[in-house]
Amino acid sequence: MLEGFNTSGTVIAEHINEALVINLWISVVLFASVVLPMVYLAWKYHESNVKNEDIENITHNTALEIVWTVVPTITLFVCFWYGYTSMVTARTMPAANESITVQVEGSKWKWRYEYAANPSGFVHKLGGAFTKPVRDENGKIVQEGTMGLSALYVPVNTNIILNMTAPIDDVIHAFFVPAFRMKEDVVPGRITKQWFNAEKVGEYDVECAEYCGTDHSYMYSRIVVLPKDEYYAWFNSSDDTPKGDYGKSGDAVLQQHGCKSCHAITTDKQLVGPTLKTRRLTKEQVLDVINNGQDQLGYAMGAMPAGMASGTDAEEIAAYVAGGMKGDQPASFAACSSCHGEDGKGQYGTSPSLVSYDVDLLRNVLKHGKKGMMGTMPAFPYVSEAEIQEVAKYLEAK
Repeated sequence: MLEGFNTSGTVIAEHINEALVINLWISVVLFASVVLPMVYLAWKYHESNVKNEDIENITHNTALEIVWTVVPTITLFVCFWYGYTSMVTARTMPAANESITVQVEGSKWKWRYEYAANPSGFVHKLGGAFTKPVRDENGKIVQEGTMGLSALYVPVNTNIILNMTAPIDDVIHAFFVPAFRMKEDVVPGRITKQWFNAEKVGEYDVECAEYCGTDHSYMYSRIVVLPKDEYYAWFNSSDDTPKGDYGKSGDAVLQQHGCKSCHAITTDKQLVGPTLKTRRLTKEQVLDVINNGQDQLGYAMGAMPAGMASGTDAEEIAAYVAGGMKGDQPASFAACSSCHGEDGKGQYGTSPSLVSYDVDLLRNVLKHGKKGMMGTMPAFPYVSEAEIQEVAKYLEAK
């Protein structure tokens, strides 16, 4: 459900509302001025109401021609003027030294925000996956949702400039705030700009308005407008949010960075990428790596070449690894154990673990990204070591 059309949170929204209302009434008047006379004349000059001898061939009426030329011209200029002035308001950026500038990144399928450094040098970095609260038929919240770090916090009655972009290997998104009547495309490799000045304290939905793939309809965020003293007290601190530090659990980290959009956590279902519940490679994945090699994760052992095994040997290795490395180890696994170890755990992180998604594997995938049989997972270089450790502990406990 799109929310926010029943509110008007900025000066820009007021201008656009005014332009839309004026255009609507002009359209109604023009529609009536054409349709009503048409219906009347169709009735008046119906063949049952007019005799042939009463019909005249009227070729010219100067007054009428002036009216139907001048009136539409004036109305078009009125429409143009209100459209033009509202566009000027929306597109004229305020001075940067009188505004707060926030860097915005849209990526599949989340929004991220980065502020300038505060007086102590701390940089607030927010963003991640966002689940909207669930309301009952009376509008009461029955499930809070998971705002986490995914909100953009701004002070009331302050100019906010958004410098927006998307990763070069991502797709086009659109930053849409219904309550602000604001929508701007977010384009990979380019910077687009938009601004607003929120007049009321409150929370306003942010949605993606450009179809961008699997979880486009869940690409939410929120703008939280705060009283100025509350905003600056937070901005000058190192707290995650004005309500304090966000939960650091592994589940919270997965939610924040949008991992759950692509990976199932509690089921064996494959979404965009493999499930993280079993934390084990499938036979098909093992065969894909054996056949094609792997050189993206930055392990100390370096690249794994293609063709380390083939035929029956490759099948035996794949079945053994996918089965949890239980039972008799095939002789062909010797080609793997020199790097991955006899137990398959990667020899202290010098090569990937074949047993589970351990902390070393998680770190390397998040820091370097990964290409495989299911497509490309982008790198997440901003994930901290503490967060990686929490994710590893969370997955180990599942």
